[in-house]
Amino acid sequence: MPTNKKHTLASKSSNAQHREEASTSAVVTSSLGSLASVRERSPASNTSGSSFEDSTGREEQDTRGSSGISAPTTEAHSRSLFSFVRARSAVFCLLFLSSIIGLLAARSYFNAQPDIPSCVMSYSRPRFLEQTLFDKSWTRFSAKYKLYLYREGGYDVFDEPYRIPVLFVPGNAGSPKQARSIASATTSAFVDLVGKDPSAVDRGQIGFDFFTVGLNEEFTALHGYSILEQADFVNDAIRYILSLYPKTRLRHKLSTNGTEYALPTSVIVIGHSMGGV
Repeated sequence: MPTNKKHTLASKSSNAQHREEASTSAVVTSSLGSLASVRERSPASNTSGSSFEDSTGREEQDTRGSSGISAPTTEAHSRSLFSFVRARSAVFCLLFLSSIIGLLAARSYFNAQPDIPSCVMSYSRPRFLEQTLFDKSWTRFSAKYKLYLYREGGYDVFDEPYRIPVLFVPGNAGSPKQARSIASATTSAFVDLVGKDPSAVDRGQIGFDFFTVGLNEEFTALHGYSILEQADFVNDAIRYILSLYPKTRLRHKLSTNGTEYALPTSVIVIGHSMGGV
């Protein structure tokens, strides 16, 4: 009996010892498992932390990027605004200057005209009398060129020259009728002068006889030989014109205080353009 009791007590104590060891190992195992789970969760936490950092960094980058984009946009807007203002300013200056010039032109036109605002119409009744006696006995070009005496209708009564001789020579491809303007104006001025001062004739102002030559409207500017022929014809015409005055002056008896005017010994020559050559 005592032996069995001792054996029973020993087995109970060993079982209790085994239970304590098992519980201890379970605690240790659970602790290790908890530690392992903690370790397993720590990378996730690190990952979440890094993702937070990444998101924060991206937000900062977005903020920086947005600020970096907004700066050039603002600068471009400023430049476009400056260009717009400059273009408008140029247009305004141009319109302002145009307005000033227009006002000055209008003021000059209406208030500062140097000429009298009037017009006097001029009239002429020309007659060109061909000098038929100026033939081949006077010039070898009588069949090619012609000589005319100008007479203004209504003023010139006589169809023969008796005053101061003038010869008009037209230019390149010119016409003898080009003498009309100067001859008509001169005759009209002389008539007005005599009408205002009849004694002008006694002072030797007797007017002019205009002659003109028809040179067949040749292109003298392009043909030098034509100039030589026309020059010979003009010289012959001058000789013929001077030959007319001894007879005509005798008929018209131009004199001052009983003294007759001297016969003309020269002719006033007016050359138009190439006619002066």
